[in-house]
Amino acid sequence: MSPGHDPAVTRRLLMPFLKPQWPALAGAAASTIVLTLVELAKPWPLALALDEIVRSRKQPFDLTAADVRVLVIVVTLVVAIALAEALADYFSDLWLYSAGERITHTLRIAAYEHLQRLSLGYHQRAPTGDLVARVTEDVTSVGDLFAESLGAIAQGALLLVGMAIVSFAIDPLLALVSFLAMPALALLSYRYRLRVRQGARAQRAHEGEIASLAGEALSAMSVVKASGSERFEGERVHVRSAERMRIGIEVSRLQARFDGLIGVTSAVATALVIGLGVVRISQGALSPGDLVVFATYVRRLNSPLRSIAREATKVSRTMARADRIAEILAVDELVQDRPGAYSGPPASGELELEHVTFRYAHDRPVLEDVALHVPAGSCVAVIGQSGAGKSTVGALIVRLYDPTGGRVLVDGLDSRDCSLAWLRRQVGVVLQETVLFTGSVQENIAYGTDAGHEQVVAAARAVVADEFIRALPDGYDTRLGPHGVGLSGGQRQRIGLARTLVRDPRILVLDEPTTGLDAENEANVISGLRALMEGRTTIVMTHSMDLAAAADRVIRLHNGRIVAQGPPAEVLGRGGLAVGEDPRPLAIADPTAGER
Repeated sequence: MSPGHDPAVTRRLLMPFLKPQWPALAGAAASTIVLTLVELAKPWPLALALDEIVRSRKQPFDLTAADVRVLVIVVTLVVAIALAEALADYFSDLWLYSAGERITHTLRIAAYEHLQRLSLGYHQRAPTGDLVARVTEDVTSVGDLFAESLGAIAQGALLLVGMAIVSFAIDPLLALVSFLAMPALALLSYRYRLRVRQGARAQRAHEGEIASLAGEALSAMSVVKASGSERFEGERVHVRSAERMRIGIEVSRLQARFDGLIGVTSAVATALVIGLGVVRISQGALSPGDLVVFATYVRRLNSPLRSIAREATKVSRTMARADRIAEILAVDELVQDRPGAYSGPPASGELELEHVTFRYAHDRPVLEDVALHVPAGSCVAVIGQSGAGKSTVGALIVRLYDPTGGRVLVDGLDSRDCSLAWLRRQVGVVLQETVLFTGSVQENIAYGTDAGHEQVVAAARAVVADEFIRALPDGYDTRLGPHGVGLSGGQRQRIGLARTLVRDPRILVLDEPTTGLDAENEANVISGLRALMEGRTTIVMTHSMDLAAAADRVIRLHNGRIVAQGPPAEVLGRGGLAVGEDPRPLAIADPTAGER
């Protein structure tokens, strides 16, 4: 992720999510204008009563008929002002909160769907916890910006302008004294907002790191405990949390300093207005009611200034979050369909790698000039030491990546000329460790399809999974916890095989499907694999000699190149080695090693 982001880019990327809400925001703006007029009108009934009834009379005094009429008008005005304020508040909140919720929803969906489209390489580099924070907390904050902050800032700004206009209309000299400090406060507010926004960005960066570290440790708690690393993990989070706390305290100190400055300035302005106002009354330039309006406005000047400062700080923090969302939306690291991409009937399953070269980075070659032809319906085993490039072959066939050089052909078509949706329907993948999701067994097998119960059961039977599934507490309706906790590795793998079979792909990519399993589970999984592979083109990357021996042909990779290929007996018996290849027997890979 980039350390900073251009605010103009953020506005451009987020504007499409804001434009549809203009009607609601316009309605809220109209309500805000009404609220401003209400706030300006509040001191006037009292001013009217003072000037028309109380002024120049000694207490006690009798109310005349004219006084009673004025008093009725004053009371009516107070009630009308309160009703207008209640209605304007209701519609302002309704429109702002509704717009905020819709913006939150559409922005979250857009960010999440964009993350789904980004390449696997991007996700391997980006911390998962940080991405989750952006799609959840950051998006919610942007929606809350409209629901809570913008209305308050708009009302505060309009109220300041309205009070200035009314004050200058009553007495320009007294108004000038009242608003003398405004330019300096505006400049200070601008400078404070910049510093707060910088602090907020640093806070969010640390929060993303904390989420990522915590997510890694909590998802691998067995490794943490087995290594006795609880204190180490605690210290890693502690360091970042302490730094985040330090920045947060500094931001709070900035906010408190600014609030205090506004309070002192408002108090000084109120004192000056009262003193000068009495002098102006003595000169006949001002009425007692006018001074009440002035004093009320000056006393309330602190409220919109504080509101603007407080909400502007929130806006600064939220804009730091908006920048983080925009960073995601701006990433164009996509594996995309070409115009007019092919999406026809199911493939026959013929595969060919035509002089394929691939690099994860410029200086990291993984495959070099790999040429491989797999006839439809045949099975090819790819073997080699860890890091030889076996998994990358599978990733290119599924088109998780595009080759740096050469082509991957499916039924003679360049995979880049095929639509991703069509290609993913043709290719089924079984990974070294099946990922299961929270939900029932049936939902996990039918994942991503509209398969019914009968199809799910048929697939489970075919891969030798039906018996153990029915033995679960609720059979196919048994709810699985995160990652299928409670199931053995072999059981999870067979559920993964059933999931693949339900999709009925023409091509299978099996990436170390039996690694890490004991003999019994491996035998069960291999039985399921035989049912899955029947009649399908299969590429199996494996260290298992049993799986490799069952293939029609074996390819041996070494340092990203094919160094031997031929019938299983020939290659596995070391009969087809290239000059310079390591003659030692094929090692069994560490099941925890991350192989490319």
